[in-house]
Amino acid sequence: MKITLKFLFLLFFLSSCVSGNWQHQSGNNTNLSLDKNFCNSFADSRFPTYLCKNPLMCAPDETSKVISSIAENSAAYRNCMYGKGYNLQDN
Repeated sequence: MKITLKFLFLLFFLSSCVSGNWQHQSGNNTNLSLDKNFCNSFADSRFPTYLCKNPLMCAPDETSKVISSIAENSAAYRNCMYGKGYNLQDN
């Protein structure tokens, strides 16, 4: 179970290291903040992230639920942003 908790911390740490900027295909980023908030709300409503019942430790059957929910939420956010005409540019 300690391995699971370490894995989750590693997953969150690595995901926070991913950086990039969203750039609209037209070059006009005036609605970027609005579109980011919309896509974030959309992803959270369609694919909410699962939280473990015990905040200090996930049960073995919850680990896959947590990882799947994070991946689905992130994919929905990126898909929404791509659908609005944005591309993720590396820093």
